[in-house]
Amino acid sequence: MRGIFIRIYLAFMVTSLVATLVTLLLAMYYRQWSNDSVNLIAPTGGYISAAELILQRGGEPLLLEWLLTFERHPSVNAYVFDDQGISLLPHVPADVLEYAFASDSYQARVNPLGQTEILVKAPLQSHDGRVYLLVVEFLHPLAVFNLPAYLGWGFLASLLLFAIWGFVLSRYMARPLLSLQRSVRAFADGQWPVRIAPKLLRRRDEIGELGREFGQMAERLQRLISDQRQLLRDVSHELRSPLARTAVALELARLDAVPEQEEYLDRIELETQRLNELIEDLLGMARLETVQDHSHWQSVNCAALLQQVVADARFERPQNVLQLNLPMDAVWVQGDARLLTSAFENIIRNALLHTASGTSVDIDLLCRRGQVRISIRDHGPGVPEHLLADLLRPFVRSEQARERSPDSLSSGHRGFGLGLAIADRVIRHHRGNLQLSNHAQGGLVVTIQLPQESSEDD
Repeated sequence: MRGIFIRIYLAFMVTSLVATLVTLLLAMYYRQWSNDSVNLIAPTGGYISAAELILQRGGEPLLLEWLLTFERHPSVNAYVFDDQGISLLPHVPADVLEYAFASDSYQARVNPLGQTEILVKAPLQSHDGRVYLLVVEFLHPLAVFNLPAYLGWGFLASLLLFAIWGFVLSRYMARPLLSLQRSVRAFADGQWPVRIAPKLLRRRDEIGELGREFGQMAERLQRLISDQRQLLRDVSHELRSPLARTAVALELARLDAVPEQEEYLDRIELETQRLNELIEDLLGMARLETVQDHSHWQSVNCAALLQQVVADARFERPQNVLQLNLPMDAVWVQGDARLLTSAFENIIRNALLHTASGTSVDIDLLCRRGQVRISIRDHGPGVPEHLLADLLRPFVRSEQARERSPDSLSSGHRGFGLGLAIADRVIRHHRGNLQLSNHAQGGLVVTIQLPQESSEDD
């Protein structure tokens, strides 16, 4: 949600700053699109009359004193040249000199884009008949002060103003989305019924409509999930009850069975046991799909968990070799120890089943960049590349798994194509991921990645 807040905020900022820049540019050149520059020529008649009166009454000294008073005027300058073309003031800008001695008679020069916006000249006659030339310079308003400083301070002031205003508006627009995000996250974590802020539901815009539609969708999904859970409970009861009766009948049948019938009774017991395990797996997988309750999670030492699973596997299958490589320190993750144990057992038993005779199953545990990485490799025939992704789906097995011997069926392995599917759902339930790949030297590699518990939580 931070992304949309930043986008809205930047949109306000860019729009505001562009508007500010355009406004400043228009302020710089506004006279280019108006008649103000021409209207400024009119007041020069007063300057001309005053200069000529001062020249006639006080001569050049009094006129020079009058010219010096323009130094206190920020936007107007005046210059006087005698009949020899010599300026009474020591420093005269080049554009004023060029205009004063130009052959364009006494016409005003208007340049709204330059520093000198208007130049006006007129003859002055002294009491002794000498002719002087008066040049009045009107400076552009933005040339009176420091233009870079004007732009810089104006831009900075606009940046601060619109930064605060844009933050307020962006927060106002993003707040209902943040509230809706919290409701969606709570719903995804299994906190039902979903609660949406009443203020958001009362909105009459698209965000309010989105909140109302999400609420309706959440209610429908909640009903569907509740119905599914009820169906699972009913199916579990309806299937397990006849299976329990079958087990009782089987034991009664053994009492009167002849030796030739024992083989068939053992087969019935095996299939009944496998059917019970299948039901348990299906129910467990369904629970992982529908329940996202993490309130009971605790710190789990992955290294100790793998050691226990490997010890159990060695006890069950002493003829197989398991190589376990662990780091020196404990490796902690947040999760459900029972579910993680089930996932590791499914993967390791699957590897033991398919590894070639006389080879080992290699298990490596590493920690890197805040991730716990567990690699489990067998030395079996591997899996065709096009089947790797499908193996994580329920009831999907490779051809080698479909052709197991009767000994492998009676060894305790379920063989329904649910082991990897359940393990994948357990790992995803713990915010991790599970990947399958073929090793370059043969065999299947199952790679598990889980987020490592931070040191602050240890």
